Amino acid sequence: MLQAIRSKATSFVVKILFGLLIVTFGVWGIGDIFRSRGPDTTVATVGGRAITAEELGQAVQTELERLRRSSIGSLDAAQAKQLGIVDQVLQRLITSDLISLEIDRLGLAIGDRSVRDAILANPIFQNPPGKFDRQIYTQTLAANHVSEEQYESSLRTDLLRLQLVSTLANGLIPPKELVDTLYRERNESRTADFVLLPADAGGAIPQPSEQQIADYYHAHEDQFRAPERRSFQLATVRVDDLAAGMELSDDQLKKEYQARIDEFRTPDQRHVMQILFTDEASAKEAETQLAAGKDFAAVAKDVAKTDDPTSFDLGWVSRDDLPKELADPVFALDKGGTTEPIKSTFGWHVLRVLDTRAGAEQTFEQAKDKLKTEVARDRASDRIADIANQIDDALAGGGTFDSVVQKFGLKTTEVADIAADGSGPDGKDVKLPEAVQAILHAAFATDSGQTSALTEMGDDGYFLLHVEKVTAAAPKPLAEVHDEVAKAWQDEARAAAQQKVADAMVAEVNAGKSLKEVAAAHGLAARTSNPVQRSGGDARLPATIVAKLFDAKTGEAVADASGDNVVVAQLIAVDPADPEKDKTALQRMTTQIIAAMQQDVLTEFDDSLRHAFPVEVNQASVDQVL
Repeated sequence: MLQAIRSKATSFVVKILFGLLIVTFGVWGIGDIFRSRGPDTTVATVGGRAITAEELGQAVQTELERLRRSSIGSLDAAQAKQLGIVDQVLQRLITSDLISLEIDRLGLAIGDRSVRDAILANPIFQNPPGKFDRQIYTQTLAANHVSEEQYESSLRTDLLRLQLVSTLANGLIPPKELVDTLYRERNESRTADFVLLPADAGGAIPQPSEQQIADYYHAHEDQFRAPERRSFQLATVRVDDLAAGMELSDDQLKKEYQARIDEFRTPDQRHVMQILFTDEASAKEAETQLAAGKDFAAVAKDVAKTDDPTSFDLGWVSRDDLPKELADPVFALDKGGTTEPIKSTFGWHVLRVLDTRAGAEQTFEQAKDKLKTEVARDRASDRIADIANQIDDALAGGGTFDSVVQKFGLKTTEVADIAADGSGPDGKDVKLPEAVQAILHAAFATDSGQTSALTEMGDDGYFLLHVEKVTAAAPKPLAEVHDEVAKAWQDEARAAAQQKVADAMVAEVNAGKSLKEVAAAHGLAARTSNPVQRSGGDARLPATIVAKLFDAKTGEAVADASGDNVVVAQLIAVDPADPEKDKTALQRMTTQIIAAMQQDVLTEFDDSLRHAFPVEVNQASVDQVL
């Protein structure tokens, strides 16, 4: 998943041409770009131009929506930040502004005809036959609260960006010699005989003497070290703990119930199917066919020329989900009913109700427990920031850990002998509240006898801790790790004996024998690999052996460890790659090289713009987005 997201989010086309999304925008969100805004926090300035938190937030939401509609799926705010999507989107916005500044500097302009052609070619504004429809154009802009002047101005800017970037990136052609050389290197294949030497190939390994154990221990003390451990008191102030202590009267809850009554009402719903037509005649023809008993999907296909169920099945909808001119007739129907043709700003509609679902309303008593939990948590969330500020002030004023805990009634936990990875002396994870990594980081960044700063635990609350004891990392006594040392000595001796056998076999092969002959003498059977390229091709051969085979000469043997085994392989055949025999693969490689060259050029261009126009990022404001 992570790789899919990164590949979709960081390609040079998306990075450089992010602003061009407006050219093919859908019918959500774009209007926010042009609406008036109140005061915003600046997240970055680009050559004096400000990028606001609202602009970044809107762009991030657009990106998350794009990912949701792709194979990636939905991501929440925390995941978006963890995956670096917020920072990636900010860099796209910065790049977009940098390109605009460079366009201004160069005095570039684009003609009205180019803008007109882009609008005419945009499928968003085309009718089913694929022709530009002026009515669809004006309706789409109006639905997104964008005037024609605003859209065409923004489109003109986007086309200028595309023109500038395309001028830089297009026309790059790699030399034929480069393409042919890379093709030969990547597509050459090699075949080898190979044998796996088992761990006991070097024979039985005796138990080490006490002197050998002691010598090994002193030579490898770092392998047998106990990690640094810390003991501390952890104090937390959490939203859930505050909420649990809140008393809420029935009167308070009833007032909240009335204020949020819509949350506890489920409206009447209809499962609706719709066919949309551009003209009344087609709608009436559909009405006639439906009245005669023809299947709804068949009518949609035959009359409206659409056979995609997602285009005519609206699913379950409430009255508020539909425009008023559609809602009234639809909700006047019973199950199985079909409307007459209805005209709206989008065209002519014929709708059928497949099923109905009556609305319901939770009583106060039914909603009371949910209300109590949510109201208490909301109020606790409002209070916790004030409490955190008071704790900070108390600590800044010289308050001790114990006095702060007592004054604010913080919940405390004793944590003893924990390592930086969260494990206890028994090797098992020590149970900590949420924000385990933040707690561990604070514990190991705070000196013994000192109190950490108050630190957030995500949206859950805050913590601080007092380090009571630090046990430095040190080698474990030999007596404690005696058996571990003995085993490590044996494992190393066994691997050395195994490697010695492998080296002897390699020497025999390189002296003129075949690997099959040498393997048979050791009671082993050699096998022949599949043809492999530098990228692999036979799971039985580790990557290190494949790499060595591509450095070997025909008939030469190589060896390398692979887990508990050692692989010995002899190169028996080389199949050169001929670029003239596979024009399709050669063209594919040429395309890849061109893309890499374009990436390099555009990266250099982006870097040069950042030197020409100062870029400053307010990371604190960025962190608040979402």
